[in-house]
Amino acid sequence: MAAGLRNLADSGMEIRRLTGLDPGQLSRLVRYGRESLGDAAPDEWMLPVIAAFGYLFVGRIDGTIAGSAQVFRCRQEGDLYMDAFYIRPDRRRRGMGRAMLEGVMEHLALEGYHRLLVTAAPGNREATALYETAGFGEVEVLEDFYGAGRQRLLLAAPLTGGGGR
Repeated sequence: MAAGLRNLADSGMEIRRLTGLDPGQLSRLVRYGRESLGDAAPDEWMLPVIAAFGYLFVGRIDGTIAGSAQVFRCRQEGDLYMDAFYIRPDRRRRGMGRAMLEGVMEHLALEGYHRLLVTAAPGNREATALYETAGFGEVEVLEDFYGAGRQRLLLAAPLTGGGGR
């Protein structure tokens, strides 16, 4: 089950929101997530939950999944947290990350949300540079977020263009 979002002509990417997963989609998303994010990738237990109760986006080029974003609501009204975002390694450095991130943010703004939060490893310049170009700014440093000595940057971006939620 998928809801069409938009076709990003410049990148050739079509972004869709999935609200359910068939076994083949689930298997591919788990595999692609692990290729891109390693052990931090959502697994076969979490992806169906995100699809059913959050926002699971895929970006496709020529019908093949090039990337994904998994988003869910925060306790703070109007805020969302992007738990995972990736472009597959063989599709990087072509503007697809930026195109997909902007498409996801546009969709969430139209849904009426106000702000998107994400974390990144402090040394991950590729990720933080992408987020900064999309309007994210640092909120705080989260010490020991994923365990002792595993620091994360909390970043936030306003979502504009939608109604209030």
